[in-house]
This record gives sequence, structure tokens and C-alpha cells, in this order.
Amino acid sequence: MMYSMLQIGYTKWSEIPQEDQELWFRQFAQEFNWHPDHTETVRIRFKAKAMDSYTKQVNAWKKVWQKNKRPRNINGRVFEQLIVHWQKDETAETSSRNSKNRKSDRGGKGMYVHNLGACSMSTKEDELIEANDGNPVDRLQLIKVAHTNKKTGQIQDLLIKDVVDLVETEIASQSQPLSDDGDSVGASTNLSRLQINEMVEKAVPKRKGGFLVGLARRASSYPASSSQAPYADPMILEELHDKGERIVALEEQNATIQAENATILAELASQKKTNAEIMEKLNRLFASSS
Repeated sequence: MMYSMLQIGYTKWSEIPQEDQELWFRQFAQEFNWHPDHTETVRIRFKAKAMDSYTKQVNAWKKVWQKNKRPRNINGRVFEQLIVHWQKDETAETSSRNSKNRKSDRGGKGMYVHNLGACSMSTKEDELIEANDGNPVDRLQLIKVAHTNKKTGQIQDLLIKDVVDLVETEIASQSQPLSDDGDSVGASTNLSRLQINEMVEKAVPKRKGGFLVGLARRASSYPASSSQAPYADPMILEELHDKGERIVALEEQNATIQAENATILAELASQKKTNAEIMEKLNRLFASSS
């Protein structure tokens, strides 16, 4: 879609008009099927993935441009418009400021450090959900896995470590002891995933736009058991309904063809029998005449 459907050089996903974003989602919906009740969940996850992929793609195109080269298969107008944006003084200033912010010590906490490598936070969450038999994981588990060094077993980012320590302390204070003697070691974490997510989101510092430091804004942060009925896009529902009707029509057509074939075979068998009887009568007449 970023090569075939992108007609304007938008610098980020949020600049793409909502109707165009919806058009991309409908194109995605043409390739896959799901239960209508899951449409809004799929839409949220699609947009999150599209935003992440679009940002990475634009950055990749920029790196190619900085090498005085041209990306393959890119729309010429899109590339020229992006070049105009990259050449602006304010764009260079913003890029320099963002780079400086990433390298700041954050009040003595040092630079932001994670252990995801090339894997995004959203992808890591998907991996944890898959490993958990498709069940969502809480954000404390996600943030710990993403920032814990595999060799040392320690969280290198001091700001994130403070968040984890704070949330774990709060969870321990609200957990119920399993033993009668009140031993806190045997405490059971009987808090819901939503409660733990809320603790993490309160403890994690907020960036501009409300983004959480060290976390991706995902559909899993929404309440798992909402009383609100799931939203179903009428157009998507209509497309799914049309697909179902086409399948039914094809099945009926196939049944009709099979019935017609059976009729033809029966008629051929009857004609064959009639031909055999005629040949037998002719043979008897020839025999009697001779």
C-alpha cells in the first residue's frame, strides 16, 4: 500500500486523511476474514501497525536520499514531496532536537535503553501474547521483558527500573497473603490485568501527545471486559456479508451443475440402453431374413 496507494508525501501517518486511512483498512479487509464483532479490535491493531510501519518506511527512504540515491518503486511525486520536507530548516532543527532529547540524561537517569534490538514494542507484545496461548499480558510484564538485559538479568534503564519497582511495590501492598501468618512472601497477586495496566500507566512518564515512555499504545491497554457493545463498521460488515452471499451462491451453483450432470449421465445411460435394444432387434431381423 505504501508504494501503490500512497499518492502524497505525508511525513507521518497522522497526516494521512482519515478517509485514506480507512481506504487502506478496507484494502486490508479484502485479503482477510474475521468475525464482525472483532472489526474494531482489528482496526485498532491495524492502525497501530500501519503507523509503526509507515514511520520506519519514511525513515528508510530518508536514509536512501541522504546517500544521494533513490528508493526503488517509490511514487515519484511522493519522493519529491518528502525531499522538500527533509530539506526544510525546521525539519533539520526538529531532527536535531529529537536526537538531543534521546541522548539527554533525563534528570540523571541516563539515555533511554531497551533490549528489543530491531524488534518493536508492539511486536514483542504480540510474541508474549502468542507465548501466553493468545491471552493478553499486562504492561508490567511487557515493560520488564523489553528492558531486562538477557545476560545480566537487570533493567539497565534507571527510569524504567524505578517504574517497575514502584508498580511491584504497589502490587505487593494490594495483594492478599496466602498463609495465615501473614507472610508477605506467600502473597498472591490477585489484581486484574486492567488494574496492573493502570498502575503502570500512572507510573510511567508521559511524553508529548500523551505517549508513554517505554511503551507502545496498543489495543491491549483497553479494558478487557467492557460493557460497551463492540463497534462494527457498516461498510466492512456489508463486505463480509457480500462475501458470504457469494460463497452461498457458488455453492448453490455447484449443486445445480452437479444435478444437471447427473441428469445428463442418466439420459446418456438410457439412450445407450435404447441403442443396445435397437441393435439387438436389427441383428435378429438380419438373422431371420438370411
